[in-house]
Amino acid sequence: MKKLIYALRFMTILPIPWKENEDLVKVSRSSGVFPLVGFIIGFLLAATGLLFRHLLPLPVIAVTQTLLWIFLTGGLHLDGLSDTFDGIGSRQGREKTLEIMKDSNIGAFGALALISQILFKYILISEINKIAFWLIIIPPVTGRWGQLISIYYYNSARDSGMGKFFRDYIRKYELILGLLITVAVYCLLLPLSGLLILPIHALLIVVISSGVSRKLGGLTGDVYGLICETGESATLLLLLLYYSIIGSPVYSEVLNQLIHLFLQ
Repeated sequence: MKKLIYALRFMTILPIPWKENEDLVKVSRSSGVFPLVGFIIGFLLAATGLLFRHLLPLPVIAVTQTLLWIFLTGGLHLDGLSDTFDGIGSRQGREKTLEIMKDSNIGAFGALALISQILFKYILISEINKIAFWLIIIPPVTGRWGQLISIYYYNSARDSGMGKFFRDYIRKYELILGLLITVAVYCLLLPLSGLLILPIHALLIVVISSGVSRKLGGLTGDVYGLICETGESATLLLLLLYYSIIGSPVYSEVLNQLIHLFLQ
């Protein structure tokens, strides 16, 4: 429970009391429950959709959920996304890129990335709500699981900062715990075949993390934000593709044939 409180304090703006003498090691080792924080965020988003489903048009509900998503996280990961795009988009050397990423001012590349991400997310949410409102629970969980892969397997590009804290103190235990929570959510909300989304998502995270790590000599807290945001959008897209496939007549016919062969 303490780990969940630490993680909620760090990753959301939910009104949980903060202690000035917080142990940063314990905060860092709360990473294993990041997917559980994602579940809470997703649950609130799904509840919002269900609450307004008979009162507002779907596009308005999607806008509300998009804004609530940003509000609940305080724009934490969007900030990381914009900073990372500003740095990499500058096409400078490693040190200059890291310096640009640390700058609190947003540049052209960061602004474009920010606008594109919010717009893309809104469109995907609009479509996913047509299938089921509760599906929006899955992307926040998956995006935060993807962060654990990046934190555990890639070195830190900086010698200090919260990102390095998470990298230094994450253990295999946190990685496994995060995976178990994520798999449990998938089994709860999707057919068993929906687990296929996870290795595809993991591959995407490895590709992004490896590319950025080669550029920066490791990853930073800002990059972890990028990983979460792109992971959430990718999961929304993968969910749409998944349901377009399993809902197709071809898939249904193949499934019926397999069931028929099994019963014979």
